[in-house]
Amino acid sequence: MHFEDFGNQHAFKLLSKYIKNTCCFNDDIQGTASVALAGILGSLRITKNKISDHTFVFLGAGEANLGIAELICLKMVKEGVSLEDARSKIYMLDSRGLIVKSRKILANISCILPRICLALRT
Repeated sequence: MHFEDFGNQHAFKLLSKYIKNTCCFNDDIQGTASVALAGILGSLRITKNKISDHTFVFLGAGEANLGIAELICLKMVKEGVSLEDARSKIYMLDSRGLIVKSRKILANISCILPRICLALRT
C-alpha cells in the first residue's frame, strides 16, 4: 500500500499501524528521507567524513523533515553513536524559531514521532 499527503497527524499513525502487517510505504516520510540520506551519504564519500561528524538543521517539522531526521539518527546509530548523541545533532526550526519542548507545537509532534521529539531542546 502506498500513501502520502495525509498530514502529520495521520501519516505517522497510519504508517505505524500498518507497517508490521502490511507492505506499505509513505512517500512523504520514507521516500523523501531515503533520497535525502542518499545525497548526504554520497557527499560523505567525497569528503571522507561520517554522518555523525555533522549537525543537521531542518526548517519545518513536517512529514518529510521528520522522516529525514529519523533516518539520519538511525544512520548515526549504525555508525556507533548513541541514540541520545545522534538526536543532539538534530535541530528543527519553523517560522517562530527553534522548536523546543515548551512550544505548543509539541502537542502535535510528540504523538507523531516521539524519537525525534526527545531530541528537542528545553
